[in-house]
Amino acid sequence: MLKSFKQWWRGASAPGDQAALVAWCEANGFALRGIREQEGFVIETGQPGLEGRIEWGPSQRHYLGEHELRLRGEVGLQPEAHALVMPRGLLEALEHELYHQFTGGVQTRLDEETPEEMRWLAMSPKLGAGLLGDLKSHYAGVSNLTPWLAHWLQGALGELLLVRPEQAPPFALIVQRGRLTLRVAMPGPDVASVQAAQALFAVALEQARLAAQAASEG
Repeated sequence: MLKSFKQWWRGASAPGDQAALVAWCEANGFALRGIREQEGFVIETGQPGLEGRIEWGPSQRHYLGEHELRLRGEVGLQPEAHALVMPRGLLEALEHELYHQFTGGVQTRLDEETPEEMRWLAMSPKLGAGLLGDLKSHYAGVSNLTPWLAHWLQGALGELLLVRPEQAPPFALIVQRGRLTLRVAMPGPDVASVQAAQALFAVALEQARLAAQAASEG
């Protein structure tokens, strides 16, 4: 596996990181493969559903840099609901970018090229400091379903975000069309970074499903 792995990693990380990631996948029975005609890889963990798949490759969101790690899972929330949670500084930077796009007369570009979650910043309510609680100093969120968002950030997910190191890479937790996606900025993946993202996603997905169930029963 390591020989073919090196062929398509293209120097995105140190050889030691490559070998360690391959060894981690093999030790856990994960299937790791490259992406044809594109820099990146996919790890199939064997878990059911979308959450069994970890992807790394060129970023699909400019605000996360050149490369990102992606994890997805079904939440069970109504498809019209949406939510975005990310570090406060990153969200404020995106708001600043949107403001300059609007005032710079490039609304067409905003409609056609701006990621959907960025447009929510102009359309949907931001979660207030009172509902964010201790998270308000470091994180921000917007949603067209703020009670659900507040519920989601309570408990295990909020506790994990509070202890997330300040030097941890930027990320976005995005809920849209009944699906949760975690995107993490990751120039060169290593085992520790992948594991940290996997742990955050697992808690976020579990709490999102619990909050969705509570909303449906309420």
